[in-house]
Amino acid sequence: MKVFQRVIISRSGMTLVEIVTAMAISGIVFTGVLVAYSSGIGHWQDTSEEMVLYNEGTMALSLMGRFIRNASFIRIRPYSGLPQAMLDLDYPDESWSAAFYFSRGDGSLRWNDQVLGHNRFNLTLLPAVEYRQERNETPYLTVNRVRFIPLDDLGVQSPTLTGYSLIRIELTLEDSRGNTVQLSSVVSKRN
Repeated sequence: MKVFQRVIISRSGMTLVEIVTAMAISGIVFTGVLVAYSSGIGHWQDTSEEMVLYNEGTMALSLMGRFIRNASFIRIRPYSGLPQAMLDLDYPDESWSAAFYFSRGDGSLRWNDQVLGHNRFNLTLLPAVEYRQERNETPYLTVNRVRFIPLDDLGVQSPTLTGYSLIRIELTLEDSRGNTVQLSSVVSKRN
């Protein structure tokens, strides 16, 4: 019985060195878990903001492509001091025309209908959603650059007679953290 008591007594409690060692190891493990968690959250935020840029940019390219395909006449003009920043479209029935243009003042891509010189609508195509923001908060999406580039030789030789038929649209979008996404699409008109 004495031997058993001695074993129990000698093993009861931890020394100060053992406690400090256990706390140091626990601290290192906890710090590693915290760093991994915070970097995972940061990566998730970057990826989700980049996905928003990509989704809204491809939505705008798709919409512009649909209108370009159905146009009968396409013109590219400078706008607000920027070359190749406005795309004018006329349609076969000639009851209306449309324009897509880059507004440098507010960093947006706009679309209006230009019916008989009067606009029934003037929509902000990008950014597509207006989120409520604080006064000095940067917007979730800013359009840095939009270019409409003609790719066909016929339009370059005589853009006033036939208009362009093959257009490359280039978009550069930036999120609130400074990440940029560049999107490009080549569209041909059907007529």
